[in-house]
Amino acid sequence: MLQQAEGAPSFLLFRFFLPVFLLALVAPACAASDALLDSKHGGSAQWDFCYGKPDNTLMPEDPRTLVQPGISDGRAVHFNAYWKECHLNPELVKEEGHPTTCGGLRQRFYHGEGLMDTGGPNVAALFAGQDPTLPEAGYGMSTFSAQQFNQVWLIWGGFAFRPDNFDQLVAERYGSGFGDSPNPYPLPGEDPNRTDGGSGKLPEMFTQLRNPDGSWSGRIGVTCHACHSGVAGSREGTGPGVIYGGGSSLADLDLLLRDMLPLGYPASMATFANLNRSRGTNNASDINLAFLFPDEEPLTPAEVIGVMNSGSTADMDTPAWWNMGHRPVKFVDGVFPMDAGRVDMVFYTPFFGLFGAMGGPVSERGQDWMRAHGPAVNTWIEGLKSPEYPYPVDDALAREGAELFHTLDMWAPERNNAIPRPQGNGSCAGCHGAYAKRYADDPDFLATPELEGMAGYIVPMDIIGTDPVRLETNNEAVQLAGAKNFFGYPATRGTSQDCGPQNQERLRGDREPGYLAPPLYGVWASAPYFHNGSVPNVWEILDPAARQPLWRRQSAPARWDQKGRVVMGYDTDLDRAYDQQRLGWKYETVKCEHRTWWNPAVTPYLNCDPNDEEKDPLFEQIMSRLYSNLVLSWNILNPPTLTRDQMEDRKIFNTHMHGKGNEGHQFNAVLTNHERRAIVEYLKTL
Repeated sequence: MLQQAEGAPSFLLFRFFLPVFLLALVAPACAASDALLDSKHGGSAQWDFCYGKPDNTLMPEDPRTLVQPGISDGRAVHFNAYWKECHLNPELVKEEGHPTTCGGLRQRFYHGEGLMDTGGPNVAALFAGQDPTLPEAGYGMSTFSAQQFNQVWLIWGGFAFRPDNFDQLVAERYGSGFGDSPNPYPLPGEDPNRTDGGSGKLPEMFTQLRNPDGSWSGRIGVTCHACHSGVAGSREGTGPGVIYGGGSSLADLDLLLRDMLPLGYPASMATFANLNRSRGTNNASDINLAFLFPDEEPLTPAEVIGVMNSGSTADMDTPAWWNMGHRPVKFVDGVFPMDAGRVDMVFYTPFFGLFGAMGGPVSERGQDWMRAHGPAVNTWIEGLKSPEYPYPVDDALAREGAELFHTLDMWAPERNNAIPRPQGNGSCAGCHGAYAKRYADDPDFLATPELEGMAGYIVPMDIIGTDPVRLETNNEAVQLAGAKNFFGYPATRGTSQDCGPQNQERLRGDREPGYLAPPLYGVWASAPYFHNGSVPNVWEILDPAARQPLWRRQSAPARWDQKGRVVMGYDTDLDRAYDQQRLGWKYETVKCEHRTWWNPAVTPYLNCDPNDEEKDPLFEQIMSRLYSNLVLSWNILNPPTLTRDQMEDRKIFNTHMHGKGNEGHQFNAVLTNHERRAIVEYLKTL
């Protein structure tokens, strides 16, 4: 746990790091003697180094900077995506450089922490920054008033009066959880500045912003936690409760926009673009839209046409933030260097900062806000730790799994693996990194033990084989346009530390396009899996034949007197809804059959085939060509969500739909069931 100079931890830091470090304190002998089952739980080597040290302590080099060409030559763990230093020249990029002392690291951490602390005095929100009244923030068009929020139950239907558990129903309907710290909003008739922010409590996906003088504004914004912080169990029962930075599989922001539209929320106009088709996924990765606005140099006609013809990435599953300290590049296809801190905060940029040079001085002020705050949030993110698995682990089986994870060659001759062989030793660790000290300390696996848990292998498509839509959408034109965009650090273009999109042909070289194998810290808490969330548990990653084409995760039970009247979210009770054997959330399979008069999730012969449930129907194959060649077409052709049945159907995951396929990772088919059980048991310990 990082400490302030006087030794007193901040509340949020205490909340995030205490469980992990208590574990380390109460079981030092186990950590020292067990070379197979220890885990860093993600985070950052620099955080670990600075724990308990004075502010003036000089920090060591960040191990991610060691991931350079040649570092993995001839070794078991392979890297082909490398660190770029975006802040080599802070004056050039107009952002502060990296801190060099533990005190500087803490200062920046607390700055970022304040921006993410819902209910705190320095919190920020989507497209508003910290002050929604400014012109660059569109005068608060991305926020809504407490009065509007208090009226949203009228849109739900089913209630004659405001429900007494309104706050809980908001969290269920839109998909979020409640943190431990206050996150208030004023109830009808309350003055927030006379009631310490108000008597209501917002789930973590929302926050009430402050006025420039520190008073409560009564304006509510959406936070990054909507997509990046989920829920697993509760502190009162089993599990950690809200999981900060674990990626949320709960949120349905499109439903929020739909509900707020008749209440006059300007941002709800985006509901006509249908941001996602399945609850728990989002379209935040649709970077081709943002890249249409260059910052310094205009796009060429070919680049504009290429972006417009790039299509849609479809829904995405949000990866875990706590792994960012162990990867040199970010996002599922490694499109940006990890040091490109602006892009992580793209949705917090005051609205007109998104429009590059087009917005003139107003845009520049929005970008200045991002330059001043984005790197600090990146620092906070990188310090997060994954939660410990809350159930007992079979240590003997887990140790066997650790050995298999690091050493089992799935391309050994006797396995007859039909998939092309990747680089590395052919094990899980070859792509995802070495975690057990026995192997992290072995020079045959890693050039230095400092690379423990590091993952930087972009696996070619002919090997990984997962749904290609995201990769194909971010075509060369999108990459080139991104290099001219504010979030692509255009000032570094052409330098040795070019921080634009890394999949440009001129930067990628002979590396084949593919998807980045992520670190696996906290993998138990980040279901569902694959970049599009198409596989509900780890077992089905390892056993491709067990995957289901249509499935629906279990819903939370409604209160006895509200059954049939409310939309509940996914069940996050671990004892009730978590599958310990398969390592993921329980689900039911869904048949390809008519369910309602219009069901965009399951419509026979349109997006599934009742005669062959493993095959994509012809209509879906034809439409996918359109979706892949015209930007936003996938979104706008999806009908708006109107009825409660349609809201419930958004919980169905249909792998036949564009960008939502569950194919790939087929090389795991050569594993035996016993090997799968052992590897699953080991993954519980990370």
